[in-house]
Amino acid sequence: MKRENNLDALRVLATVMVIAIHVSVYYVVDYKGSNSFRFSVGNLYDSFSRVCVPLFVLLSGRYALLEDKNLDRRYYYKHIFKKIYIPTFIWTIIYLLLSYFQIFVKYYFSKKLENIYLPLKGLYEGVPYYHMWYLYMCIGLYLAVPFLIKLKNKVGEKKFRNIGIIFVMLGIGLVLLQEYLNMIDFYNRDDIFKYLKYFWYLNYFKFIDYLGYFILGYSLKDVKISWKKLLVLYMAFSIIIFKLVENTQNLIYYNYNLPLVIGASLALYLAFNNLEIKYDFSKLARHTFNIYLVHAGILTFFILIFKYILKVTPNPIWYIPFAIGVVFTLSLIFSAGLEKLKIKK
Repeated sequence: MKRENNLDALRVLATVMVIAIHVSVYYVVDYKGSNSFRFSVGNLYDSFSRVCVPLFVLLSGRYALLEDKNLDRRYYYKHIFKKIYIPTFIWTIIYLLLSYFQIFVKYYFSKKLENIYLPLKGLYEGVPYYHMWYLYMCIGLYLAVPFLIKLKNKVGEKKFRNIGIIFVMLGIGLVLLQEYLNMIDFYNRDDIFKYLKYFWYLNYFKFIDYLGYFILGYSLKDVKISWKKLLVLYMAFSIIIFKLVENTQNLIYYNYNLPLVIGASLALYLAFNNLEIKYDFSKLARHTFNIYLVHAGILTFFILIFKYILKVTPNPIWYIPFAIGVVFTLSLIFSAGLEKLKIKK
């Protein structure tokens, strides 16, 4: 497949944003409601990086739905089994072991034993580690690719794009339904709503929320709009998210399927889609999957060192950019080493 420098650059940026979220989230969660500058700094990074997951889905849909050869289910499923599902299985085991190592370290330093069944519960729900939910969600998206291409060829480009818009709207509705289900009192209910809540505990079904992004990643590939105007739009949406979270202390505005994040994600995606970049990002972009897989493990050791060994909370003004840079670099080094090992083998 022909590489596009602008989209490779966007994939690298989305990977950096994922790390930014996972570094800053501890300040957002730990200092929520405290009116601390630590919360504000974490919120700033988080608000401007919330587009990362939608960007990954948009880019995945763009490439997966572009290739009619993916209609060959035997070829396609064999390909994704090797490239996606096997690494997911291997890293699930690695992170399951890391979860128990983390429980041991926390017990050693704090003498408080966490629920030892939590990692297994996470595995059952499709979240064996906090970042692995994305890969389990993608199982449904990738399985649907041959059927989506067949639908696209049958209904035409315009109707297929409209289907994508409908699924985006459906994603918004499902998020609102989930929030409603989380709020109502289930102990005093006897209707079907009592059981619908548990459907969304299983991450495997959440791909439905992201089908709209997946389809629009392909359908919007030829849209031409000034990238400068789109960047301004992305900045505006991100600032609004920041202000809403700052003023309400409600993290619901971070949700990937609500209008502000949807608007910011589509704006940034289309901005890069219309941006001409001469620098070749392909060598860096091919490492992004491995970086995504390993970065959470590296970041875990950062947290264990600072929180349980040194027992300090670093100032986010210097720590967040420092941790993003170091975690990205170490993850890249790991990926490059892994690639050399594969070549040698």
